[in-house]
Amino acid sequence: MERGKYRWRVAAKALAAAALLGIGGALLWAGPRAGRPEAAGRVVFLGDSITEYCDLAAYYPGLDAVNQGIAGDTTGGMLERLEWIVAAEPRIVVVHGGVNDLLSGYESDQIVENLRAIVRGIHERLPKARVVVQSVYPVGEGEGLYFTTRIQDINARLERLADELDYRYADVYSALQTADGRLDARYSDDGLHPNDAGYQAACPIVLAVLESAARG
Repeated sequence: MERGKYRWRVAAKALAAAALLGIGGALLWAGPRAGRPEAAGRVVFLGDSITEYCDLAAYYPGLDAVNQGIAGDTTGGMLERLEWIVAAEPRIVVVHGGVNDLLSGYESDQIVENLRAIVRGIHERLPKARVVVQSVYPVGEGEGLYFTTRIQDINARLERLADELDYRYADVYSALQTADGRLDARYSDDGLHPNDAGYQAACPIVLAVLESAARG
């Protein structure tokens, strides 16, 4: 599909969903904002390079969003800068991380516990905010089956924790994987980061979960 046609369809979805995304009398849809610690937005995306390289204005047109992705960040680093998110006073926080932890040798239990602490920290400091947790994305051939198995395990645990921790789970992994669970080469140029096609595949999934979270 041509990029322009795809983005027109995403924009149409955004406009159609606007009526569903009002929380507390304020619509989530407005002009894009720059990702800065002090910038306030209705939706904040917290994550690593996969988040940082996601052009929110292109893939989520009109969404009043702040990009708080930092390349190379781990879930521990995301937890340490949680105050940035609190300062933005968002209505929804979209959390995504974990692959850098795996590449750095962290245990799966620590990754899940850090994500648990992030969600709890958001709920404690922003009790009216809703949280969306994205799955860890698949990795390509170069990272081997070892990482694929661990990613699948972490994602299964994150999905099970959604009710307990009161967040919405966005299963992007399933949209980007091959039959053996690795990152489809169509969706990445380096086996790790989504390319345009990868973000196009992920966007509708995240957007649908955002809509659901906004409705409560």
